[in-house]
Amino acid sequence: MRSLKEFLKTRRVSIGGRPSRVRASCDATISRAAFSLIELLVAISIIGLLLALALPAIGRAREASRNAECKNHLRQIGVGLHNHTSQWGVFPKDGVNGWGIGAFLLPALGESGLFGKIEPLAKTIPSSTMAQPGLTDAVVAVFLCPTLASEERLDSGFGRSAYRGNSELFTKKTKPTDVHDGESTTVAMGEIDTDHAWVLPGLGSGSSPPNAGGSFGSLHTGGANFVMCDGAVKFVSEAVDPATFSALFTKSGREVVGEF
Repeated sequence: MRSLKEFLKTRRVSIGGRPSRVRASCDATISRAAFSLIELLVAISIIGLLLALALPAIGRAREASRNAECKNHLRQIGVGLHNHTSQWGVFPKDGVNGWGIGAFLLPALGESGLFGKIEPLAKTIPSSTMAQPGLTDAVVAVFLCPTLASEERLDSGFGRSAYRGNSELFTKKTKPTDVHDGESTTVAMGEIDTDHAWVLPGLGSGSSPPNAGGSFGSLHTGGANFVMCDGAVKFVSEAVDPATFSALFTKSGREVVGEF
């Protein structure tokens, strides 16, 4: 029995009254349908190469976005500190009635309702070991860094904070005029990569550069973000000179601050 191809070689097909052979068309169709294994492997290799080039770039873009959001949170905290000093004349004191400075910044961060519930100026914190549902377990978005991909609450139930204050400023009621070293070169708050709750006291010092086992650090590549007393947000490299980093945490040390 003849094959279709052999049959088409000997037959003519009438199209519009005119005979026409379909051999050339059939051969072309058969040729176009062929796709070698080598061509397929080359195509797969090219796609794999493009993905290998694109994925790191996508990762960097996502981290840049998270870092920008972290800086924006610190900028809001800086505005909150300025609003507090404008109203009260001093920076909030850490540990009053058992509360951390985050509790006293709530009204300036758009959380007046929560501030009214916990009343940190009038009431002692109910517990420093376990969160109180509906109050001290609240998650305040501005205190979170998106790169610190941890749970929004600690094991104790308290809402997490990715930021900590400078012990030079918040251990007592400090006036802005007490910052003799200059507000632009004095850290107010910075990132941490350890467990901390916004409702609880907890401050840090500049004893070690970021990510060097000291009070401050982050999961951002190469350093951490800090908000200065003037509200400016700076990314400080983990390779910063230790003496320079230490000087950023004194308010009246009279040091000459180098590049950071």
